Amino acid sequence: MIRAFGWLPLCGLLVLAACAEAPVQPAPAPRSAAADAAAAAAAEHRQLARRHAQVGDYASAAREWHIVLLLVPRDDEARKEYDAARAAIRERVRENLQAGLTASRNGETERATQAMLRVLALDPENAEAAKVLREIDRQRAARESQASVANAGRAAPAPAAASEASESYDIEQPIEMFKAGDINGGLRDFRAFVDANPRNDAARQRIASVVYDRGIESEQKGAHEQALMLIEQAVSLRGKPVPEWTARAQAIRKALAEARAPQDKR
Repeated sequence: MIRAFGWLPLCGLLVLAACAEAPVQPAPAPRSAAADAAAAAAAEHRQLARRHAQVGDYASAAREWHIVLLLVPRDDEARKEYDAARAAIRERVRENLQAGLTASRNGETERATQAMLRVLALDPENAEAAKVLREIDRQRAARESQASVANAGRAAPAPAAASEASESYDIEQPIEMFKAGDINGGLRDFRAFVDANPRNDAARQRIASVVYDRGIESEQKGAHEQALMLIEQAVSLRGKPVPEWTARAQAIRKALAEARAPQDKR
């Protein structure tokens, strides 16, 4: 009987422990508006990246995946997709560079030019492709100069016509390289041309239109900062007020300011 009563305190302790309330887990912290905005933007750029990859535009796909990683740095899937896009770019650069060099050695100028432009579309900073295109440009200019000298005795062109033809030729290669993706090099050549030919209104109009169109294309792809830069460059290269272009730049600038506002408040 005494032994039975000895167990009573222990049983009481066990009952009390069983009846104690389990600790309450704290509720997860609510997501901030900035985090929600970043997640929504990442989802949009993720869709754009996959769309570009499906059509083989790996340069644009890599750019979009890079934006996703800036918004969501720990997204492992985005990291893998970005690395895959960069690997595809390197492989296509290698293939086109080899094809372009082979075509150049064989005297197939047009084929070499197209191959090198494809390289620059994938890798705008590729020095070897730019070097080959400059050499093709130099050889073409030399041939045209020789042909001009040979034909001088038969029918010399009027000075104005010859000047316009020369200026038109001067911007053709930069325009092609700019369209292929060499934005910085193209803008540099455009500025040099405009500075040397400030009164050539037709050429300035064409150059500015090419740059403006690229800006609109960048805006449609979600690259708003690049779009703003290109449209402002287009206005400057044009040299004359273009109300539509100015309004477009103001609209993009306002959108960028509104997008940055939530981040500035954090």
